[in-house]
Amino acid sequence: MDDCENDEFMTSCLCMNKHDARLAELLWYGGDMRLCTIFPQQKVDVSSWLTYQYGKTFFPLYTNNHSGILLQSEYKLYILVEANLDSYEPIAASQATKVEDYGLIITWTVNKNIDLIIESDLDMVAKFFMAAMEGQCYINNGLLLKRIETVLVSGKPCFYNNDLLNTPPSKKFIDKVEWETHTKKLRSLSNTAKLASEKCESFEVKDFPGVIVYPENTVTDAQIGHMLRVASSEMLESEIRSEVCTPISVNIPQQENQSTLTDEIQDAAKDTIQSQDILNSDSKSLDKLDNLEEVSNVTEQVSSGIENIKEFFEQKAFYDARDRKVTSASTLEGSMTEIIKKLPNKDIKPPNILIYSDSLLARNNVKSVLEESLGTDKYTIYALSSQEARNDAWIENAALVVVCGNVGNEIGNQIVEYILRGGKLLALCSDIIHILLPSFKTAEVRENELVHFSYGKWKHVRMMHHIFCYQASPVRTKFSQDNEDVKVSGVSPPTSVNVKDKKGNSHLFNLKVLGTEETWHTPSILLATLSESGGKVVFSQIHLEVDPMQYELEESKFNALKESNATRLEIFNDLLKLHLGVKLRSTSGKIPPMNYTPAFFLGRHELKLEMLDRLKEAMQSNDVLKMSNLEIQFCRSSTVPRAASCSFLPIMVHQCPDNFSTVEYFENLNSKELGRLVIYADVMTSSMDALNGLQLQHGLAVIVRYQTKGRGRSYNMWLSPDGCAMFTLQLHIPTNTILGNRISILQHVVSVAIVSAFKTMPGYEEIDLRLKWPNDIYAGDNIKIGGIIINTHVMSGLNIWVGLNLFNNEPTCCINEIIDMYNNMYHKDLKMISYEHYFAIVFNEIERWLNIVQSGNVDAFLDAYYAYWVHTDVNVKVLSASGVSQNAKILGIDDFGYLRVRGEDGKIFTVHPDGNTFDCLKGLIAPV
Repeated sequence: MDDCENDEFMTSCLCMNKHDARLAELLWYGGDMRLCTIFPQQKVDVSSWLTYQYGKTFFPLYTNNHSGILLQSEYKLYILVEANLDSYEPIAASQATKVEDYGLIITWTVNKNIDLIIESDLDMVAKFFMAAMEGQCYINNGLLLKRIETVLVSGKPCFYNNDLLNTPPSKKFIDKVEWETHTKKLRSLSNTAKLASEKCESFEVKDFPGVIVYPENTVTDAQIGHMLRVASSEMLESEIRSEVCTPISVNIPQQENQSTLTDEIQDAAKDTIQSQDILNSDSKSLDKLDNLEEVSNVTEQVSSGIENIKEFFEQKAFYDARDRKVTSASTLEGSMTEIIKKLPNKDIKPPNILIYSDSLLARNNVKSVLEESLGTDKYTIYALSSQEARNDAWIENAALVVVCGNVGNEIGNQIVEYILRGGKLLALCSDIIHILLPSFKTAEVRENELVHFSYGKWKHVRMMHHIFCYQASPVRTKFSQDNEDVKVSGVSPPTSVNVKDKKGNSHLFNLKVLGTEETWHTPSILLATLSESGGKVVFSQIHLEVDPMQYELEESKFNALKESNATRLEIFNDLLKLHLGVKLRSTSGKIPPMNYTPAFFLGRHELKLEMLDRLKEAMQSNDVLKMSNLEIQFCRSSTVPRAASCSFLPIMVHQCPDNFSTVEYFENLNSKELGRLVIYADVMTSSMDALNGLQLQHGLAVIVRYQTKGRGRSYNMWLSPDGCAMFTLQLHIPTNTILGNRISILQHVVSVAIVSAFKTMPGYEEIDLRLKWPNDIYAGDNIKIGGIIINTHVMSGLNIWVGLNLFNNEPTCCINEIIDMYNNMYHKDLKMISYEHYFAIVFNEIERWLNIVQSGNVDAFLDAYYAYWVHTDVNVKVLSASGVSQNAKILGIDDFGYLRVRGEDGKIFTVHPDGNTFDCLKGLIAPV
């Protein structure tokens, strides 16, 4: 069998070292077209090939450069061009890309394909790549390109006497019959060249008596004279090119109807390449280099040129996964960066507000107040455990830390580092005062004393006070304060204090009294500001977190605290907004619905009945199913349902929702199983709760508009604002399949499907969505807009939860906000993506990618995953089992979806997250 029947993906089957080819970087791709760098340098031996003899413009292809003028560039590249002989389309020939326009054709061979070696340079190669990426994939004679690849050439091609092949036909090959006659001639000549090269002797072409093929060692001086500018031996024997030429490969699709760039785009691309000054015109020829230093210099120049080409293609991003529409380069270049700069909300992740407390009651009280003040649209609010507080994974994205009670020195020092980096801290009756402001001492009052204090416009407020009151020590015994109606004599408090970090460096905090206890005339609320970083701390000895119900059994305290409770919340909010920069819930904004609503069972009637019949044995009376965290009831026409609540969800089998278009959804859904049955609800606890506990149906989706108890990775809270598109999808995957054996890569497959759902829609290819390992979806490189959770349950199998910001521009930004800004900036008219459309195309893509992987084509999934992810060449810090840390570079994922990295010693190994709930890339560990 012809070896070329098994074409390699990255490199040609004609390359001698094709089995060693490995992907270095995927620079661009569109559909089944790919531009990539590969290693090692691919080599082609042309000893069995034939010289391309100029002057014969019809043989083997029609060409225009009759004289075969050599390139002027000192540094030459050699490109292998492959085209399919069977793809002959005479109509396309008139508009074909002429390969001779991009270099000097020096040798050719024919098997299943026609293969050419062209002498070229970086500028020409870049233009050739660009022409192919524009969609100009037909070359001379209307042949469809398969591959363009830079190679290292060795050996010398065979020569043939062309007198009997001298006369061109009276017309070009108009029909396929004439073309087939011509290809037989080419194959016969090429097969004879292979035989001559193998036997090292001349052979007559069987089908053409008198036509002799001479291998290189039998060519006479007289015969050499007929070679008419065939590439010289210095080119063919130059092994030094393997040091300076990075192989680049373009795989061309076997499709027709390729679209092209406009003249304006071509001009812009031409200017970009020409302005790069890829090689210096006065540099020495490679053939004249006689020492390694000179070789190194040229290597750097050529490598720089290759990098410029890479940057050019990355900036232009000629990408269209479906119909290869090519968009204006001026639009593509930096479009996402410009959009992100103009987004009104600059948060790159939903900001965290962390609560650290030595009391569960105090923690719950603080969380309750924060949720009331801030809502759940903007900030993620959750507790910081002692173990988590000891590392620094939480520091980067914490908008505020609230501390109650004692923290201890170790955690206190971590919090100091957070403040020094610009963090904001609210310390409620905490001993952290000793760590942050060690020069201050404390004087005791009776513990849990009900006192009067003043803060800002709020005067003589009765609230509970902590055991400590702040006083300067030893000289300064009293503080002045800003409240004019409190008359206290005494010296002024210090206006600043120095705090040392872990390395012993001093940092100057400015101090200000915000509130005063009116009996002892000492500060009750104090502000410390670090001007160098913007860090701020509010110390409060007033129990602002205390709910009056906590003192229900102490009548006098309960009545006083109840009376001042509204003031307590106002003071709490004022401290957050005015001094700590926290955004409060807008009173005029849309408040998400909090009343639980019934759900609706959507899908074909017979499919719904089949599922319900199959679940009869698991159901209690009245079609009730008890899940792990929720009781659900499928309500038929005669059922009188109970009211929906946090623990009960009625599901209407024969009704449709007012807030979800089933018509639009099912019109866009083309999957066979996924999403064909849907449970939809406006408000429920979490879409996960409706599926956790039982195997209901493969492909069953639960879609909810608003979640009251959304959960993220590692039990983080997932913000569920109105406008966030959320669903849970149940999958039943057999264990004896590819995904069944490697279920941990499922989240990556789903991630690819989410991004692919947008990228494959015509016109939306430039909406720059990316993937962050292991389960986050980003806009650009650094703005999180979505996440994925895979929940494996013994009884229910796999439940996939996905949340994506579709309409909500809080807490970061959303898809439709980006589309709107893109339309405005670049004068486009892309439509907003509706809920129904989004869910349909996502389920379509998840099913498609599951089928791709399950069929064994894991490489196709990996290609897409690496094309979308943000981790190319990213460095991370890895902790070994012995506790030693080292820097490592991310290479990719292993068969189970864990990160593969290269350590400082060059060794490649797999790392796992350490379990922190803030950032999987912080605290990576190398398992034993």
